[in-house]
Amino acid sequence: MAAEHILIVDDEQEMRTLIKLSLSDKNYLVSEATNGAEAMEIIHNKDIQLVVLDIMMPEIDGFELLKLMRGELNKTTPVILLSALGDTERVVKGLQLGADDYIVKPFEPRELAARLESVLRRSLLQKNPDYFFELKGLTFYPNKYQIIYQQKALPLTKKEFSIFHRLATNTGRVYSREQILNLEWEMAYDGDLRTVDTHIKNIREKLKAEGYQGTVIETVWGIGYKVDENDSSAD
Repeated sequence: MAAEHILIVDDEQEMRTLIKLSLSDKNYLVSEATNGAEAMEIIHNKDIQLVVLDIMMPEIDGFELLKLMRGELNKTTPVILLSALGDTERVVKGLQLGADDYIVKPFEPRELAARLESVLRRSLLQKNPDYFFELKGLTFYPNKYQIIYQQKALPLTKKEFSIFHRLATNTGRVYSREQILNLEWEMAYDGDLRTVDTHIKNIREKLKAEGYQGTVIETVWGIGYKVDENDSSAD
């Protein structure tokens, strides 16, 4: 199988080097662009599987490039945004324009690699309608918005499934309530954080109603929620 082709778009050489080092132990083909115009040419002429895109760049910034990708170039290539700490409004705008995920600078190299793998995995799912994966006694069918337990589909809403699926495909990663709001509702902090808690509670109650005894979605007190791949599995 050919290596996935990753494009890094950032006007800072130091940041591009850091990202390349973060991915150095993966079998990726990596291209670099220092500005939006260079990125456009590469995206147009090469088969890129994922773009790591800095928001703040001169001339064609990350937003403009994202709009061109989704519009003029008609590209559905996954995009991970690079944002500054506390830049919630820009992140939300990027997600609304079609970005798939974001990471805040400064970041841990392992976190970027994990985010990238997760986004690539989700992208592959869309190309295989019959894809499924198993986790803690549950079988996830992403393209059918279904989770099966003991041969029965859990009665989840589309939003409940989406939240659960995001956590399940990013095992070990803690999502804050604000992050879940940003990613699932594309809203900033002024969204009601209790909305997230309510959806998590509904998922847990529906699992329990079907006889599921384990803890899948764990609460990380004071932060948010996570799913661990190996801990607290079903009885």
